[in-house]
Amino acid sequence: MSAATRARRSVALVLAIAGVLAMVSLSRLRWRNPDAEAAELRLSWRIPAPSERSCRPPTEAELEGVLPHMRPSEVCTDEAIPYRLTVLLDGDTLRSGPVARAGGRIRAITVYERFVIAPGDHRITVGFAPETASAAEAVAMAMDADVAAAPGDVILVAPDDTGRLGMSEGR
Repeated sequence: MSAATRARRSVALVLAIAGVLAMVSLSRLRWRNPDAEAAELRLSWRIPAPSERSCRPPTEAELEGVLPHMRPSEVCTDEAIPYRLTVLLDGDTLRSGPVARAGGRIRAITVYERFVIAPGDHRITVGFAPETASAAEAVAMAMDADVAAAPGDVILVAPDDTGRLGMSEGR
């Protein structure tokens, strides 16, 4: 092994160790609201895009020009299920409206919302559910909880391992 190869490997090893140490030190940073006099409520989650599938037999026009062994027995379409997010703080509505999907077609639903709130004791109510009654099998999540927010606190609302919404607090 030449001296140049050893030098390159040594530099690569030092850079890799420095990168790992940087990640470890950055992962230890605590959440902190930039406005030290206020608290912040954050909602953050991502779920697979639920959809409704409808199938029908193909029409003669759709089968025209298609070889017999290539003809589908049915034609199916998937339609994205629209979702609504509602956030209440002490009974006052912070947000109530549809959740926009990023990109085209059927994509995952990503929720990331931030609200500046006054420090103190609050009642937080979050609802995340399909807008249509026909989507009974789709994921729906709700949370109703009391929280004490100190100045500079960040309260994160996110699903837990069981899929239910929960809160964690940080400074």
